[in-house]
Amino acid sequence: MHANRFTAFAVSLLVAVGVLATAVQAQPLESGEGRAKLGVALRALNSTGVFLSVVAHPDDENNALLARLSQGEGHRTVLLSATRGDGGQNEIGPELFDALAVLRTEELHAAHRLDGAEQYFTRAVDFGYSFSVEETFERWGREEILGDFVRMIRTIRPDVVSAMSPEGRGGGQHHQA
Repeated sequence: MHANRFTAFAVSLLVAVGVLATAVQAQPLESGEGRAKLGVALRALNSTGVFLSVVAHPDDENNALLARLSQGEGHRTVLLSATRGDGGQNEIGPELFDALAVLRTEELHAAHRLDGAEQYFTRAVDFGYSFSVEETFERWGREEILGDFVRMIRTIRPDVVSAMSPEGRGGGQHHQA
């Protein structure tokens, strides 16, 4: 009689384990996202590199490069923008100044969900087109903004820093400052 009870218990236990294993296997992945994220995570284990891209405005970044380094190579990628783009133009909507800065910030965060970069800003305000580096530093506060950049570089500790050329031609002087 003990043998029959033990056999019934063992069979019930095996059936329960089999049902649970089947239920766990039946969990769907969201359109292959799990495998892609696993690949990125494995590449990141093989890399300790940190890449910092420094730009003046939210529309100056190179998202293809950020995606390649982050998603393709597994490096930590960071975008540091001096401004939030509040002095820029908006040809497709009514947002200007503070509202435009919010919109541009949200656009960057949406892009980084795809390219994998981290986003940081300094406290510089985009006051519109500037004709000289001196004007830009005067309006931003040269020491304060340089302090923001130094603080971020010391915090992030990048292996590579990419920025626009200080001898740039054309465009506003925010890029050269």
